[in-house]
Amino acid sequence: MGFLGNSRKPKPFGFIPRFYDEQKEERDKRLKALENPDDIDMAKDRIKSGLRATYRGDATYKKQQTKKANLRLVYIIVILIFVSYLILKSTVITNFMEKIGG
Repeated sequence: MGFLGNSRKPKPFGFIPRFYDEQKEERDKRLKALENPDDIDMAKDRIKSGLRATYRGDATYKKQQTKKANLRLVYIIVILIFVSYLILKSTVITNFMEKIGG
């Protein structure tokens, strides 16, 4: 039973936290972009960051826009159903179908 006394001790967790300033990183990127306006890679990065910024937008504004779009869709569907009902109930369509059918 000598093997029980030789068990290895677990390694301690040695993570050293570092400070990260997101605002400083973004500011440095913007300053670097302004230094070389003709650099193609920087132009691509500006476009990507602009697209990312639009996705991070105001959540309430996004909800309002989604709600408006859904309401608009409901209005369109109701109007289409009403118009199709009028078309199907009109005598012009039924007379035309009778002439075609024989």
